[in-house]
Amino acid sequence: MNAATNQLHRLAGLYGINTSYQDMNGRTKPASVESILAVLKALGSPLSGLDEVSGAIRDKRMKEWQRPLEPVTVLHDGESLKLKLNLPKSLLDARICASMVTENGEPIKLDFLCDDSRIINSACVEGDNYVTILLCSPDRLPIGYHKVYLELPGKLSETLVISAPLRAYNPPSIKDKIWGAFLPLYALHTRKSWGAGDFSDLERLMECVYKMGGNMIGTLPLLPSFFDEDLGSSPYMPASRLFWNEFYLDVFRIPELEQCTAAQAMLNSANFENELKGLRRSRLVVYTHQLSLKRKILEALSDYFFTEKPIRFADFETRMDSDSSLEDYARFRAAGEKHGIHWHTWQQTMRDGDLKEGDYLERNKQYHLYAQWLAGEQIQSLSKKAASDNLYLYLDLPVGVHPCSYDVWKNRDVFVTGVSAGAPPDPVFTGGQNWSFPPLNPEKIRQHGYRYVIDSLRHQLKLARMLRVDHMMHFHRLFWIPEGMENREGLYVNYRFEELYAILALESYRHQSVIVGEDLGIVPAEIRPTMKKHGIFRTFVEQYQLSTANLSESVPSDCIASLNTHDMFPFAAFWQDQDISDRIKLNLLTEKNAKIEVVERREAKKALLSVLRREGLLNQSPKDSGTVLKALLNLMASSPAYALLINLEDLWQEVRPQNIPGTLLKQNWSRKARYGFERFSQLPQVNNILYDVNRLRKEG
Repeated sequence: MNAATNQLHRLAGLYGINTSYQDMNGRTKPASVESILAVLKALGSPLSGLDEVSGAIRDKRMKEWQRPLEPVTVLHDGESLKLKLNLPKSLLDARICASMVTENGEPIKLDFLCDDSRIINSACVEGDNYVTILLCSPDRLPIGYHKVYLELPGKLSETLVISAPLRAYNPPSIKDKIWGAFLPLYALHTRKSWGAGDFSDLERLMECVYKMGGNMIGTLPLLPSFFDEDLGSSPYMPASRLFWNEFYLDVFRIPELEQCTAAQAMLNSANFENELKGLRRSRLVVYTHQLSLKRKILEALSDYFFTEKPIRFADFETRMDSDSSLEDYARFRAAGEKHGIHWHTWQQTMRDGDLKEGDYLERNKQYHLYAQWLAGEQIQSLSKKAASDNLYLYLDLPVGVHPCSYDVWKNRDVFVTGVSAGAPPDPVFTGGQNWSFPPLNPEKIRQHGYRYVIDSLRHQLKLARMLRVDHMMHFHRLFWIPEGMENREGLYVNYRFEELYAILALESYRHQSVIVGEDLGIVPAEIRPTMKKHGIFRTFVEQYQLSTANLSESVPSDCIASLNTHDMFPFAAFWQDQDISDRIKLNLLTEKNAKIEVVERREAKKALLSVLRREGLLNQSPKDSGTVLKALLNLMASSPAYALLINLEDLWQEVRPQNIPGTLLKQNWSRKARYGFERFSQLPQVNNILYDVNRLRKEG
């Protein structure tokens, strides 16, 4: 490595950029100069080439030492206040005026005296001497978010103090073993559905699982989507992480329907009924058509609501008064319907967040206000029902949002453009993954007090007793792929994980919600011990263990165990090697690698069958995948795992996946379950397996 590259790596380190990573074979993959430069520019480094690196290093170091306080300070379990202060050595004997405002607005006077006995670091930067001193106060802080202000000669500095429990909320007795069912809500359908599931259908499934002894119900993210054919329908690319998806509204539960004659007339029309029949017959969810049909009814209800102002209008106004972001979001969505979803092409004032009357249709804004209010009501009802039955509503927090989303438009300063988040190649996704959404800027989210991160968590935790955090590794580092480069050419950018875990633990504690970190793929050694330290549950996925030939790892107690995930082929396809042949057809796997995988799969299956026989769960060679499935689920039900989440589609030996990452297949995120709720809830193979799982979980 020459001197120029060495300096570039030094600058990258100052920005938290890793200049290499370990690939799936354990080999070191160095980042290219081009990748490092692209990410540095995306982070705002003032350089255009290698000849400017030395100046950029000096600029970065100077800014760090000239910042008296870090934007964020973390304390755990009521620790007393400790602050690290950078200041010129000439001010070492100065008296510092300090104050604190607690989360509830209470002002507290602080008094610190600097002296050299508390020096913990020093440096000479561009000829000036700086020191870091440790300021301590005997006061123990309550949990919460507090602001500390320091007045130095000629400068006022502040830091957000996050006083948090060390560990996230855990159930009172982790030794109790629970189980639950998983199905994407769009895939769930009943005889009353409009071509996809709704919040009422999810409640029916929840009641069914509860009657069988289950304790949780899981589904994919329920956040709003654009449902535009060009933008896709992935629930992991939401239009916002701060609102709910009106697509899942049950129209028949809306109180205004009884009084709105226009909506009733549409519902009773022959044309409407014919369209509904077509949606129900389709094997795939036709999002645009279904939402268009549902929107006609919702718009009629919205018109009635805002014109007639029924008695519930007062409740709506109360909600509006308590949450100004709701109207902001409604304006944004209405403006997108008038000017196009790609807000980057709007006129400058609109791009900058200034939306005025005339930039959108008032009727469309009212529709989005009304639909969001209704969606909040219905999912809150679902959450209350789950809590009353002591059930976990298990929701899902995506890593990011769509680049055209409300969140990026509203909070663009904390998102990074010119790069996409993703993952390097791993044993399951050998080509790597580009998730096509902008990552959060590690430094800017700190400077903004993590407000967007906190709001995203609170939106889910106020209703979810259990929350899955997608790709838990992003609390530590996230793989950034510069535009125009291949997935493997990306590099990792570090985040302040202790600050993010403190927020997660604090919000989890306040909402009494269990946090589950999805820790699949390439997982650095420090991730799982850190999760354990902070009380974050793991995910344990049996098919992933088999794919990586890692059968020796025992199932931990602090995990949510499952056979597979929404991004994997169902168990029957896995056991029959259909996933291998399908990935060859999709050019996701070469013939050469497929042959290797077939051999490895054969050995893994042989080892698994040996375990099942040893445990007395199989007496002879299985005739089909269904026999293995039942034995394996019984084995997992007897494991120490706190929770076992069962993909219902596995129980009728489905072979088609819900999503194949790295593809743009029409059926991704759109395939309905083979059977409707009324049918699969009566299938013997479904009920027999679930009754056995329930018995084993309760016995264990």
